[in-house]
Amino acid sequence: MAAGRRGGHRSPWEAVLYDPARAEGAFLLGLAAARLGRVEAAIRWFRRAVRLQPGWADVWATLADACRRAGRWKEAAAAFAMVLALSPADGAALVNLAVLERAAGHPRVAVRRLRRALALDPRQAGTWNNLGNALRDLGATVQAAAAWRTALVLDPGQADALGNLGGARRDQDRFAEARVLLRRALALAPQHAALHGVLAYALSGEGRLEEAERACRRALALAPALADPLCTLGLTVQRRGGADALRWFDRAAAASPGHPLARFNRGLADLESGALAEGWANYSCRFAAGRAGRERRFSIPEWRGEPLAGKRLFIWREQGVGDEFLFASCYADAIRQAGGVVIECEPRLLPLFARSFPKAIVRAEQPLRGRALVETVDCDLHIPAGSLPRYLRGGLADFPPRSSWLFPDPVRVLERRQQLDGIGGDLRVGIAWRSQLMTVERQWAYLPLGDWGPVLGVPGVTFVNLQYDDCEAEIQRAEARFGVPIYELERLDLKNDFEGTAALTANLDLVIAPANSVAELAGALGVPVWRFGARDWTHLGGVVRPWYPSMRVFHPRAGEPLSAALGRIAAELRRAAALARRAGAEAPGPRLPARPARRVHPQAPSLRRH
Repeated sequence: MAAGRRGGHRSPWEAVLYDPARAEGAFLLGLAAARLGRVEAAIRWFRRAVRLQPGWADVWATLADACRRAGRWKEAAAAFAMVLALSPADGAALVNLAVLERAAGHPRVAVRRLRRALALDPRQAGTWNNLGNALRDLGATVQAAAAWRTALVLDPGQADALGNLGGARRDQDRFAEARVLLRRALALAPQHAALHGVLAYALSGEGRLEEAERACRRALALAPALADPLCTLGLTVQRRGGADALRWFDRAAAASPGHPLARFNRGLADLESGALAEGWANYSCRFAAGRAGRERRFSIPEWRGEPLAGKRLFIWREQGVGDEFLFASCYADAIRQAGGVVIECEPRLLPLFARSFPKAIVRAEQPLRGRALVETVDCDLHIPAGSLPRYLRGGLADFPPRSSWLFPDPVRVLERRQQLDGIGGDLRVGIAWRSQLMTVERQWAYLPLGDWGPVLGVPGVTFVNLQYDDCEAEIQRAEARFGVPIYELERLDLKNDFEGTAALTANLDLVIAPANSVAELAGALGVPVWRFGARDWTHLGGVVRPWYPSMRVFHPRAGEPLSAALGRIAAELRRAAALARRAGAEAPGPRLPARPARRVHPQAPSLRRH
């Protein structure tokens, strides 16, 4: 280097190039400032350059990149938009602008720009990955997965696409597939803390709790304030019986104060312990945390507990049928307070809910396809069903003493009674043993029918099937193994005909089931129900579930398998059957004198044994 250069002097041609009055000079001074890490100074020089030469697309692109690095998202987006105005076929500008628009909450616009970029050059793996991200934001999960797979075909070493595809498999509860994909991604990017966190969640879903905990701790070693693995670690510790799960939820909330999953998990823990005010407040994060259906937007405000006199309230469904039965326990209170109530329900529940809430207008939920982004309903206020308890069940004293809130069709109840009369012993017991949503993560909460030997072996009991999926082969095996019949109603669709199922359930003396919609329906009808499984947040700090006065709960004790709870149910059932036999022997006439003699309605399905 010449002495003059070392002394800070420039040659004549350099002086011209670095002249701030010239666009080229301002641009070079901006580049120099950027190399020195002076981003704000660089932005000022780049702005001078485009003022001097507004049509210079490369400078607009450099300005946009500098604004993005400085966190000035709107200015970056405006600069990239100028690049596209000057050069519409600039694929890099299209992709960068799409990323910014997605971050600003405009995924539809991002998808359009990314598709334009791919029309220019379909071989860009990174663009396909970004397209998958934007499609996922729109809920188009199938198309998103296809975009990530295309990225991997173009570049098998695309760690982000592998991680995204693994995360999608995790969200679908396909945990084993997710684990394979995520381990491939981590082999390419072993220092990627967030990927370790996603892997931890997948491992937890598989029940590989020790591996999940190790993956969480690896993620936190790389990024101690990462909220997702802190949440997963809390859940893993909780499932392993640890006492300090709340500490991890609190750390997640402290690391990211608005983190929805941290708040949601903390809310469930508070509800389970009986801290209802705090619990309900954090339970409201369930949509943002991905633990409920899609949150919906309306042209009317959400009800926040203010007086409802003279107001029309729209209550919309958000979760599964079992949750719908539970939250429906609040509907009568809302109806008493409001000037009018419109209730949305799962279409299969429409007749049952319309009969049970005659003072409300009951509508079937419309398909997601075709719904407006902002919905309009003829009401003053709206609320998701799961938010009603926050304002109507602030304490255990707010749970009403009523025994039921759903009422079956009396004509169908009589038909079912006529079918059941004359069969079996002194106690009629409906049984179900699993949920419709049987993920690997949830399997620990259920027992197959083959493990029900202690219950099915109780003498003097007539068992009636209430399991609503394809279970005929299981029932046949259980009948052969335990030597006891399990009755079914022919042509009764237990999955879709809730009117028929409710009428059948109302005629039973008892229902035994785990955490599924069968138990929730029985409790909502006021039928005695014995629910077995681990404690959950719906106990609200008590030894029973206060929603259901007719329900008893049987929990495995610390260190016991779930079968131990079923064993205690068998012992209780044996005592109940003995009492029923004594009562039947002492009472004159038939066991149920109010019921007519057995007569099958000509149009009604008949009972059958397997």
